[in-house]
Amino acid sequence: MYLIKRRKSLCAVLLALALVSGCGGDPSESSGATTTVPTANATDSTDPSRGSTTTEGAAGSTTTALAPLEPPTFDSLEGINTIGDFSGLTSAGLGLWQDSVPGIEDIRITSTADGADQPALWLAPAADGARPLLVILHSSSAEYLQHAGIPYAMFAAENGWAVIAPQFRGINDDADAMGSELAVQDVVDAIEFATAQEGVDVNRVYAVGYSGGGTMALLLAGRHPDKVTAVAAWGPPYDLIEFYRQSLAEGRHYASDIHAACGGDPTSDGAAEEDCLLRSPLTYLDTALEQQVPVFIAQGIHDQLLSPSHGAGAFNQLADPGDRLSEEELAEFAAGRVPEALSESVSIETYFGEGDPAPVFARQSGSALLVFFDADHDMVYKPTLHWFASDPR
Repeated sequence: MYLIKRRKSLCAVLLALALVSGCGGDPSESSGATTTVPTANATDSTDPSRGSTTTEGAAGSTTTALAPLEPPTFDSLEGINTIGDFSGLTSAGLGLWQDSVPGIEDIRITSTADGADQPALWLAPAADGARPLLVILHSSSAEYLQHAGIPYAMFAAENGWAVIAPQFRGINDDADAMGSELAVQDVVDAIEFATAQEGVDVNRVYAVGYSGGGTMALLLAGRHPDKVTAVAAWGPPYDLIEFYRQSLAEGRHYASDIHAACGGDPTSDGAAEEDCLLRSPLTYLDTALEQQVPVFIAQGIHDQLLSPSHGAGAFNQLADPGDRLSEEELAEFAAGRVPEALSESVSIETYFGEGDPAPVFARQSGSALLVFFDADHDMVYKPTLHWFASDPR
């Protein structure tokens, strides 16, 4: 069986959440000037001045209608399709951010969980109306200055969007990081800071992450659906226990990272298993389904670092029952193959385009879109941005 869903009662999960705690560590040092800013609550999301109007629903409830976005331009991403077209997977540093994205600021945001000052990159929106906020989430093996996020910020600068790229306790190799209460709250605090700034449209908050950043994107969709409009997750570890098993079998450092974060071997230690579940998106995605959060899940079909069954498993949890992949199909995807019965040409909109790796399988169900593409563990920039700009809500 692949990625068997571990069901816990709501009471058990809430109790375990209450018991999770951690100590705040020092934020990573970076060069350049910094600004310390307090967190703030978001402005009322139904304020028409923030890019939306409120209308009366059929049952007397109110719904928020978004004003259309101007079609975005992609001139700054010419020739940049995947991470490898721009940088190394984990390369980082402030200099390239500042050179590539004029106006980007290196700031500090005070955690409402433990009072620690956490670093983030902030780009203010254009000053001519409400603009979307792009939340860029770093991967497991890097911090907030990861260069892989720069092309997203380049697009944002070109189109007047705001950007927040928060640190959420840095590299995922200790208990304070890897989907912890502190890490999730760092991202929530960063979003609340950004949406409190003038010119940010609180009804268009789009979060994107690669690998461990994809995990955080899914955690936001499940744990804080009120903070995000839509999320995109590229190659996201969905079940940390299954990721531990694979990493241990293949001798990858992620196994020791998960062991350190969860406090033991989650396959034999009950407390470590529970802790890993509390850090895993599978524990929370039922809420994302209930709230109909738009979620774009994409993964390379030849992903050697993370079994493609993670992307498929996350989709299954978000999909309508009739659209879910079978256990046999999950097993095929886990082996890096598109099941023969599903191998016909991709016919739905995937938002992939010229120069992007070719999609080999795609399925839409409700608010969830799954795309497998012809690559290893990678991220493709333009599909995410085209999807966000389409107002997937």
